[in-house]
Amino acid sequence: MTSAYSPEANLSETERYVLGSLNQAWPSAATMTPDMIASAEASTNPAFFVDVVQTLSDNGMILYEAFLTGTGSGPRFLDTMITARGKAALQSDETPR
Repeated sequence: MTSAYSPEANLSETERYVLGSLNQAWPSAATMTPDMIASAEASTNPAFFVDVVQTLSDNGMILYEAFLTGTGSGPRFLDTMITARGKAALQSDETPR
C-alpha cells in the first residue's frame, strides 16, 4: 500500500480482506481481532494485525473507537467501520486497469 490513499494505491490481500469484511458489516461497526483476518501471518503475529489495521486507519480508510490489548484476549479494535475513502479504495482496487 502507498503511504496515503491515491487512485493507484495497491492494497495488500490482507488490507482488501479487512476492508471487504468491514464493507459487508457496514453500516454496523465491528470488533476486529487477529483471528478475523484470513491470514496465517495475522493470526500468529499480532503485531502484523495491528500494523495492517493501524495503516488503514492512518490512511483514513477505517475508523475505530478504541484499541485494546491484553494477555488474555490479544489486540482488539472496537467499533471499527469502513470510511468513504476505504470504500473508494476497495472499489478502485477491484476495478481492472
